[in-house]
Amino acid sequence: MPPSPHALVIGIDGGTFDVIDPLAARGLLPNIDRLLRSSASSRTTCTWPAHTAPGWSTFVTAGHPGNHGIYQFYDTQDPAYGARLTRAGDLGRTNAWDWLAAQEYTLGLVNIPMSHPPADLPGYQITWPLERTLRHCRPDSLLRELAAAKAHFQSDLATMFRGDMSYLEQAERNVEARVRSVRHLMNTRPTDVVMVVLTEADRVGHHYWHYEDTTHPRHEKAPAGSGWDRANTRVHRAIDTAVGELLSLVDEDTVVTLVSDHGLGQGAHALAVHQLLEEAGLLATEPGDEPAAGEARWFADGGRRVDFARTAVYMPVPGSYGLNLNLRARQARGKVAPRDRDRVTAEVVDLLGGLRGPTGDPVFQAVLPSAEAYPGQQRGRAPDLLMVPADESVLPVTDLTGDLWAPSAQTGLHRHQGIWAQRSPRVRPGRTPGTVPLVDALPTLLMDLGASWPSDIDGSPRTEIFTEDLPVPAPDPRVTARNERVPEAEPAGDTADEDDYTSSRLREMGYL
Repeated sequence: MPPSPHALVIGIDGGTFDVIDPLAARGLLPNIDRLLRSSASSRTTCTWPAHTAPGWSTFVTAGHPGNHGIYQFYDTQDPAYGARLTRAGDLGRTNAWDWLAAQEYTLGLVNIPMSHPPADLPGYQITWPLERTLRHCRPDSLLRELAAAKAHFQSDLATMFRGDMSYLEQAERNVEARVRSVRHLMNTRPTDVVMVVLTEADRVGHHYWHYEDTTHPRHEKAPAGSGWDRANTRVHRAIDTAVGELLSLVDEDTVVTLVSDHGLGQGAHALAVHQLLEEAGLLATEPGDEPAAGEARWFADGGRRVDFARTAVYMPVPGSYGLNLNLRARQARGKVAPRDRDRVTAEVVDLLGGLRGPTGDPVFQAVLPSAEAYPGQQRGRAPDLLMVPADESVLPVTDLTGDLWAPSAQTGLHRHQGIWAQRSPRVRPGRTPGTVPLVDALPTLLMDLGASWPSDIDGSPRTEIFTEDLPVPAPDPRVTARNERVPEAEPAGDTADEDDYTSSRLREMGYL
């Protein structure tokens, strides 16, 4: 049997104790239940917005978005209003894998969002590409090796929900395939640290939530024999089986961390923010079936498109909860003069601050300038304003036509609270009261390993979970937060076709 890794990190995209705890109490998640009972655990406070891209980037850097610079799947400050994908090279600082590699740990990294393209690290990687590519692994021969061993899995983008409700069965198969790959790699390529992210709970929750949740405002009876009324249960049971298999590959000395990027809950309403801005005279549209050349496709809808020459404020990416001022000398067709910035900002805050949704409740608890929402060295890449939700069942969208308020395309939406658990011989089991910041999860793991981290990360180890006074690892001169990697060029090929492909996948998921 190959040696057990020093650490195993299992990510559950969209993992929430609101689902896990009741299922575990019913005996339906025996492996996760055993892990939690032997771990310190807590709900986590994640990123605003609660989103996959900043969430996993925050975990691996132990830094807030203002310091790592990832805010969405797409660049939220593209000056030409384009759809430029964010990639691993856009991280504004180093991450855990750089720190561990510098300390001579080997790494096995599988399906971690925002990890593409693969980096030059010791061990192996299967990344998480948001583009069509077969070059998402290192070594380059890894996919052929997995295929030969019948242990291959498709990339997440290729297996996302596409509007076909038979996806539930596919999601269960995807979980099994990912773990089959990890099992093969752990047996044939042992490494010191292994991390794998299982994304299917998020994908299923987005589109099946209203069938199993009888309190959902759009609850409906599932078709007979479909199994959709147990969709969340089924995908979590598949994940539980996967967790059990992964735990069988490690010994009791291995540090095990279970973590999510954000939670998940009911999704009820979509708010057409651009229509709201247009009614207030802050955004203008013109006839057009397609956006202007180079602009993202979500800036055209229903025969209308954003006229940026007459627009003061816009949402740069759907679902980003961010707004940009269309500033002169920064945006290609900027309208807002620097002297008008504060006035326009005040108009937006006044417009959104008092907004109430279909239930009569406030939609946003605050509209924050980026300096307050995203303090840090990478704030310049953040949206100018962050709409902090008061009602997380509302998703801001960029629709230009139709109703101002509509049912959300996703009946399950992200939540600001996620999950975290850590097990090792040095950890005192038990659920921590309150919440733990997501940025604290990684330094707590590294402290358990005895590995160093940069002195200027945002997170801190949760020392209270340990049964003994573990020493804080001494600074290691090989470990730095400075990112000296040169970002790789965008992939060659037809950019418009690639934009269509990626946008269509994310649109089918309800992200765009």
